[in-house]
Amino acid sequence: MSESAGPFVDAPVLITGASGFIGGHLVRACKASGARVFGFSRRRAGELATDKSIIGDITNRELLLDVISTVKPAYVFHLAADKSRYASIADFRHCLETNLMGTLNLVEACMSAVPQVKFISVGTCEEYGAHAPFSESMREAPVSAYSCSKVAVSHLLQTFHHVHRFPVIIVRPSLAYGPGQDNSMFIPSLIKSLLADRRFAMSGGEQTRDFVYIDDLVEAIMLAATCPDTVGRVINVSSFEPVRILDLASTIADLVGAGARELLGVGELAYRPGETMNYFSDNREAARLLGWKPRVKLYAGLSRTVEFYRDTMTGSDALPASRTS
Repeated sequence: MSESAGPFVDAPVLITGASGFIGGHLVRACKASGARVFGFSRRRAGELATDKSIIGDITNRELLLDVISTVKPAYVFHLAADKSRYASIADFRHCLETNLMGTLNLVEACMSAVPQVKFISVGTCEEYGAHAPFSESMREAPVSAYSCSKVAVSHLLQTFHHVHRFPVIIVRPSLAYGPGQDNSMFIPSLIKSLLADRRFAMSGGEQTRDFVYIDDLVEAIMLAATCPDTVGRVINVSSFEPVRILDLASTIADLVGAGARELLGVGELAYRPGETMNYFSDNREAARLLGWKPRVKLYAGLSRTVEFYRDTMTGSDALPASRTS
């Protein structure tokens, strides 16, 4: 998007979770569109190009009330969340306290100071559970503390929309990938291990997953904020093209170069208990409401991502990590 696109020019925009992978890319895109960007996150990001960076936690109700009343944002992009994908009682407690109550704090602050703010909440297609393909009309069936808390957030926001006409939009991405993602996710951990000539232990790789390139995802999030008829809706953002993890790993190995396939430790890890074997999402609602479809095909996105890490990786980055999704 360019500044001539209009909606974001000189608009105050608050992005929670601004120091994260999606948040950082969204910051840069909003700045490129002419917005005045205020980043809110628990840690400072070195090169984050915000107009102002605010360090804090969404569980801090008083801080959020102060921030919202000062910034008076036209748009809030809410990405801050605890992402524990385990299922202990402690994980559930922490995710609900952070994600659900933190969102309530943010909504309260907005309703107090800027009740007509466009509030875009970024959830996850994991909220749907295990019955792919996922569509917006499905009843959610979360599979972890994180996805359970995000379902609760979605229902909280929908309730505020129905009861108070609070202008909320819920975006549910499939698995985002691209330059700058950390080792906690499968694609960057695999790329870094192979580039470092280190063996990568993984499962048998028969799972299917749906990946969306970060630039496409950011474009969809921004369109959701500005297109008509999106308020009150849930919108999936995905490729709608599932890929088998074993095929994905093989493609990445071929992009890394000769001998990389021999580093794939296929079957050396068991599948996780309760592993979702098929994970992909219908994106036709995004096409209808936003006029959006992914521009970057998986092979092209993987090529860009491999080259990014090839150009930027240092010795300390080359720590092996084993993930299945």
